[in-house]
Amino acid sequence: MTDARQIQEDLSFVRQAVARRERTYRAPAAISYIWAVYVLIGYTLLDVAPQWAGWFFMFGGFGGGLLCMVFGKRHDKQSGEVDRAMGRRAALHWGGGILLAFLATFALATAIPVLRGNNGAQVLVVMIGMVYFLAGVHFERHYLWLGPVLIAGGVLVGFFPHHGWTGLGAVIAAGLVIPTFFQSRTSRSPSSESKP
Repeated sequence: MTDARQIQEDLSFVRQAVARRERTYRAPAAISYIWAVYVLIGYTLLDVAPQWAGWFFMFGGFGGGLLCMVFGKRHDKQSGEVDRAMGRRAALHWGGGILLAFLATFALATAIPVLRGNNGAQVLVVMIGMVYFLAGVHFERHYLWLGPVLIAGGVLVGFFPHHGWTGLGAVIAAGLVIPTFFQSRTSRSPSSESKP
């Protein structure tokens, strides 16, 4: 009788592990808030103090990336599921994707002088929009619409003579934060899952 009970518990554990694995991955909401603040500050600086914007994006990007690693590891420990492969894919996608977008924009601006300054920033935002869209394909579904919004914003910001970057930053920040209010309880809090 104990063997049957043990087998039943083992099967229940495996079923729950498979169900958790098939569930859409959701990063901690704090990560979205970090990047929303980063975007709001950085894009506003593009309008009001462009000489400081590049430095902010560089140092803030590294700092934000480190904070994301800390919050991501803490989230994994709290959930009890440490998926190193997913962590590597996310780091490669976001870190590698943004770095490649920056390097490609810099290379284009070197070869095509008209892409220096604000025009290059627009190209960079369009490329980052592609990184966001692909994050929707591989990670979180809300990036499927936020990526194209970012791409369109990168194009349209050139038509606004004043505070276009600030407006785009507000739209992106809202697109990062609003989905965190609609996450299911199980994806927000791993401790709310039923135990076997």
